[in-house]
Amino acid sequence: MSNKNLSLLFTGQGSQFPEMGIDFIEKYEWVKERYLTSSRILGYDLLEAQNNPDLLNLTQYSQPMIFVFSSIIIDLCKNYLLDNFSKIFLAGHSLGEYCALYFANSLDFEEMLEVVKHRGEAMSIVSDPNKYLMYAILKKEHSKIDESLFGEGVYLANLNSDKQIVICGYKDDINNFKDQNPIGKYIPLNVSAPFHSDLMKESAEIFSKKITDTYFKKIDFDLLSNHKLINYKKISEKEYGNQLSLQIHSPVMWTNTIKSILKEEIGTFIEIGPKKTLLNFLPKEFQGEKILFSSIDNVTYV
Repeated sequence: MSNKNLSLLFTGQGSQFPEMGIDFIEKYEWVKERYLTSSRILGYDLLEAQNNPDLLNLTQYSQPMIFVFSSIIIDLCKNYLLDNFSKIFLAGHSLGEYCALYFANSLDFEEMLEVVKHRGEAMSIVSDPNKYLMYAILKKEHSKIDESLFGEGVYLANLNSDKQIVICGYKDDINNFKDQNPIGKYIPLNVSAPFHSDLMKESAEIFSKKITDTYFKKIDFDLLSNHKLINYKKISEKEYGNQLSLQIHSPVMWTNTIKSILKEEIGTFIEIGPKKTLLNFLPKEFQGEKILFSSIDNVTYV
């Protein structure tokens, strides 16, 4: 490895698939227990929900699915990472921010799953595939985004890299925007709510009320939030809940997150989650190691 500075990236929603976690269940008894505990907290059988195509992609189900899966990988590799890297920087994409906070010991597993459950349920109230759309846009080379175009039914939800953004909003407005702005390839996303936009403010308010009695612990890791790149390490733990609430209806500033992390002379990026997503957004000029922890086969440092 090129140096001892590591960045852990935690994948968000959209990476879920039916079989995730099965390989870990077959190898570790404690993982089987974790799924039983999760099902008790959630009020439904988590593995059955994963195998139900009608539930797999619904946000109130997929968010707990991804968090539980990611928590298993975190608990398998965490001690190794702490022992072998001198400095660890954390960042999570949307839901992944909760996984990052779990890695940093802000809440224990059951507490964080409760928080994730509240988030998924709160965000699901806006879900309506007949009303809203989200598109990833693979920008044409040299095309620039005029941010003044957004705000009237069309919102900039994610700035994932210099080549990809995500927009969301009302279906008719989004399709009109697509027709009027041939700035790249538009890829429809399999979601039914306008995530990370002003249209999620009601969800954020509901979520905030649900976690009023949650007491986060202060973290010792540098963890950059999607919301304005605020570092959790530098704010009071009493502000964590509000930060997570704001994150629900503000854009994911992923491009700037990665640029900020790269200033710390990172030698290795490791992505933790069901599928490789965030490593694809790293700039081509990054010369260090890029590693995915997503299955028994590639979680090697345990």
